[in-house]
Amino acid sequence: MSVFKKEDIANAYDAYYQTELGRQVDEIERRLLQRMMTDIPRGAMLELGCGTGHWTGFFIDEGFRLTALDNSEVMLRLAEYKHIPANFHWADAAYLPVEDESFPVVSSITMLEFVENQEKVLEEMFRVLQPGGWLISGCLNANSMVGKTKEQSETFRNAKFFTPESLKQKLQRFGTPQMGYGVYFSSDFELLDDTTKKETVAPAFMAAFVQKNR
Repeated sequence: MSVFKKEDIANAYDAYYQTELGRQVDEIERRLLQRMMTDIPRGAMLELGCGTGHWTGFFIDEGFRLTALDNSEVMLRLAEYKHIPANFHWADAAYLPVEDESFPVVSSITMLEFVENQEKVLEEMFRVLQPGGWLISGCLNANSMVGKTKEQSETFRNAKFFTPESLKQKLQRFGTPQMGYGVYFSSDFELLDDTTKKETVAPAFMAAFVQKNR
């Protein structure tokens, strides 16, 4: 069972972003995505692993029209309580109830790490994305402090993190990924993004934008 189907973890997801550290991490990730999506045409977007709608609201604010899917009923209930103007649906990302090549933009932020069959989900992403369309992906870095300590976390323990190299390799079927990085944690989880020390550690968050070959 997906860890995010547990009510306590679903509730903790949103609670994290209310902490001082969570707000700082969120701001870094949002700024990174905003910089990278400047030239992506606004329109319909399919968001996979929408969870509580945290990123759904962000993408709507950026000008996209959202169809948002998740396989956790607990997370979806939390999203619906927020009255976010998106179409929320329960769905398994490995078996999307979506027609071929039907969306110009597909997004998934920290979802791929938690699916049982990454290859099948990537095949589905490719299938539903229009030729010339964009995949927006945010993933956690196995080389980062989060990756190195993930066995200590119930949320991350069974997740399959990526390295920058493995993520690029996974996305090659779409095209050539554009990569961006942020959230540089020290060994005691101090944020180093605005310091020169960030060069000494691996980033926790990797953003990958790739345009599907026509």
